[in-house]
Amino acid sequence: MKKYLLLLSAVTISACSTMHSSDPDSLYFQIPAGSTLSLNQKLTIPGNDTHAVVQQGKEIKDRDKNEYAINCRVDVKEFGVRTLEPEDFKVTRTEDGQNWISHPSIMRFYTEVYLSSSRGTDIIKMVCQEYGSQNDRNFTVAEMQQALGDILTFKFATEK
Repeated sequence: MKKYLLLLSAVTISACSTMHSSDPDSLYFQIPAGSTLSLNQKLTIPGNDTHAVVQQGKEIKDRDKNEYAINCRVDVKEFGVRTLEPEDFKVTRTEDGQNWISHPSIMRFYTEVYLSSSRGTDIIKMVCQEYGSQNDRNFTVAEMQQALGDILTFKFATEK
């Protein structure tokens, strides 16, 4: 009887543990805190926005993005035309999620990557998103990196 309870307890506890992977191609991969997101070329913040948009490895205007393909928005605190210079940003945390855009047909899948700058750049986060149906899934970090191209690249911290 004790062995049965011990086995039942072990199965119950293991069912509560989260799935995890060290492979960016996996849906279970989480960008480790302390990773680096490198801006490898200049990004322009338009005058009436607080963000720049990247899709298919190119900087694009907000109005030109395809919502049904992964697009990433780099958010800053202040309005005003300016250029973000190449810099390495520290990843402080990430959040994945989904929400309805038009129930029950259009769902938004997203990953928010919160960032900090050692140079004082007023960057807040990068939000990558894509619309799909309720039968779709969130994208992987590798798919997100493909959408960013060479403009922004990740260097993942090793987990301890």
